[in-house]
Amino acid sequence: MSMMNDNYDIKEMYDYQLEDLTKETYQKYLKCLKVYYEKEHKKDKYKKEFINNKLILIDKNDSKKKIEIVPSQFININVLYIELKELIDEILFKINNLIETKSNITEENRNEFELLKKKYMDCKKKIDNIDEINKKYNDEMQNLINDKIEKSTELAKYYQKRNDNYNDIKVHIKETLKNKLIKYFKENKNRIPPLPIINKIGKDNGIPSAEIEKWFNWIENVYNYLIIQKEINNIDKIIQEKENNFAQMTGYMIIKKPVLKI
Repeated sequence: MSMMNDNYDIKEMYDYQLEDLTKETYQKYLKCLKVYYEKEHKKDKYKKEFINNKLILIDKNDSKKKIEIVPSQFININVLYIELKELIDEILFKINNLIETKSNITEENRNEFELLKKKYMDCKKKIDNIDEINKKYNDEMQNLINDKIEKSTELAKYYQKRNDNYNDIKVHIKETLKNKLIKYFKENKNRIPPLPIINKIGKDNGIPSAEIEKWFNWIENVYNYLIIQKEINNIDKIIQEKENNFAQMTGYMIIKKPVLKI
């Protein structure tokens, strides 16, 4: 059923979904709705009725205690957008015919024109609201994509540095010493330790300090690579969540708020 002509504000309802669906009142509505649609059992607290488009839960022990539910109404705003565009074309066609085919404009013609004008303005407002919603979403997604591109460029830089560092190393060390170097790096707040410590590590292990420093350079760039990779993964996660949420919200957007009377 088309709801193009219903009186609702698309932007307001979209913002409502963003902000209110996690609030206690809406969660209470969902809980009552779930109770109504659950399979009936003899031990149920409520009996169920449907009167005047209302879902009613009636306490079996006290019929005066009732919960009345008027469910939300939803619409796919992507489908609505196409329908609105088509309706605007029809309205403009009728307005054009009204102007061009009438030599004498009557009061009835004026009333028809005003009605068409009002319909046009209502449709245009809904279209503008949908355009605004889509633009905000697309801008957010583009910013995330730009961040990912920037991080990916940085990741490639650290990948190359990491490889260059490793290729520059002349003295390869045992895994136990490598783990000790990583531990030193972590204990120094993920930074290369001071030169005196590097010299001491080299002396204790019979390895030139310059080679120990090269290993720390490699560790530092591996660490930076992993940090950037983690940031990219987080961006991917945010993008996926936003895509899923936007598809859900625009595909099943509430255009009439639920009513819960207890």
